[in-house]
This record gives sequence, C-alpha cells and structure tokens, in this order.
Amino acid sequence: MKRICLLENPISGSSNNNATIEELLALLEENNFDVTHEKLVCFEKTRIIIEEQIKKNCELFIVSGGDGTVRSVAQHLVGSNIAMLILPSGNENLLASELGLTSEPAKVIDTILQGKTKNIDVAKINDSICIAVAGIGVDGAIVRDVHKKRKGHINFFSYVWPTIKTFIGYKHRRIEIEIDKKIVCDTKAIAFIGNISRYGGGLKIFKDAIWDDGLLNVTVLKCKNLFELLYLFVLVIIGSTEKTAHIEHFEGKEITVNSAHNNIKSQIDGDIGPDLPLKIKVIPSGLHLQVP
Repeated sequence: MKRICLLENPISGSSNNNATIEELLALLEENNFDVTHEKLVCFEKTRIIIEEQIKKNCELFIVSGGDGTVRSVAQHLVGSNIAMLILPSGNENLLASELGLTSEPAKVIDTILQGKTKNIDVAKINDSICIAVAGIGVDGAIVRDVHKKRKGHINFFSYVWPTIKTFIGYKHRRIEIEIDKKIVCDTKAIAFIGNISRYGGGLKIFKDAIWDDGLLNVTVLKCKNLFELLYLFVLVIIGSTEKTAHIEHFEGKEITVNSAHNNIKSQIDGDIGPDLPLKIKVIPSGLHLQVP
C-alpha cells in the first residue's frame, strides 16, 4: 500500500479549497492509499511534518498551495528520491502550469496511478531554494508590500495597487550581476532568475527555458526610470524583447547579484526573499516530481 502525505496551505490563493481536498482524500482512500492529511501553518512545522513522514516511509507528498507553499516543502525534499505532486490552489502556480498539472481530483488520481516522474533543476539562493522564478528590484518590492498587508487569501487584485505604487515610486539602483565568473550587468537594472518559461500573468520573461538542462535562466531589464521600466515591460508583454538592447537574456550555473545599495529587495516564488547580496547556483535534477 503506497503511503501518501497530503500537505495543505489553508490560506493559499484566493478562496477556500476544502471541497477539492475532501474529494481528493475520498478518492485516495477509495484507491487504497495510506493517506495522511496535514495543514501547514509555519515553516518550522512543515519541516517537522516532512521529517516525521519520511521516517514513516512516505513515498509521495501531495502539496496543495501556490509556488511559495510548494517551495517550502521542496526545500526539504531536494536531493532525495521522494516524489512530490503539486495540487495547484494558489494565486499563481507557475510550476504547476508549466508541467500541465491540475487540481481536478480525478486527474490527480490518474497522475498518481500512472507513476510518471520528472527530475527538474532548482536554484539555491543563499539559504533558500527557488522552484520557479526569483525577482530582484521592483518585483521584490511589490511582493514585500503585498505580504506586509496580507491577512488571508489573496488574488490578482491584491497586486494591482502595490504594483502601481511600486512602479511609480521605485528608486532604480545600480546592480552588479556575475554569471559563471563573468560580469554581465553593472548598471541600473532589475532582474529575474528561474528555470521555467513563464512568469506571473503568463509573461514569457525567459528565453528558451528548459527545466532539466543544468542551467538557470537570467533576464536583465536595464532601466533607470519609470518610463523606461514601462516600455520594457510592454516589450515583454507583447513578446518583442529582441527589439531593444536594454533587455538581455543569459544562462549559467553560478550567479552573484550585488549592489552598493543595501535596500534592494528580492522575491522567491512569490514570497519575500533576502536582500542583496545573493549567491545563486543550480542544483541539477534536484527535485523529483510526479507529472501527468
């Protein structure tokens, strides 16, 4: 009998996910799986639950939540052969969308029964991991503002005013980006680092991203004011980043991001990330995922 642990973030996304969870639990029991259901309330409890389940020979962790929730679980599974299956229920589920995963219980059961898995690269950023996208600069400031005011479920509209306010008031700073010991940026800019093709709202922020090539993708938007920032984002939205030298795409295994300014923010998978400096490296095939 396969032992499965369903981990749920009860405040993830924009609405209550109880009906989906209950239906999935019923189907898992019908298919004779040994199931444990746990709710995640803090990072420390997440670690304890995962360690306990591993000792009990858990073979699969199903994670219900957004990319931040998935990352909090993946942090403890990187480098292991224990599979994780994402049950998308967050405001954004970038990795789940990339992999074609659904929250429909019957399809989740089919995915488990088929037993297909994929190993994907992840990024280690200082002491954390990143499973989808990290942002440095404007992006980090927006996420910090949203989370500072968050009291429960959030949705797309939770980001509208923080995005407008941050775009207007952001003080653009010079950042230095080094990839595999080569300086690729030393000017006012913002940057994105990840391993999947899409970003929030379906934006194709990276060029030719591949999950398991052993490389991280880096996109740099060189801008020094609001008008340049808006222009570059319009080019990203319409898929015309090649029309300007102010947007550059890179790949690499080891990345350092630093600045003389100490107030530049970052975000990792939609959660607040560390301030600069950042030391980033790829963990090839670091995460074992169950996929359709």
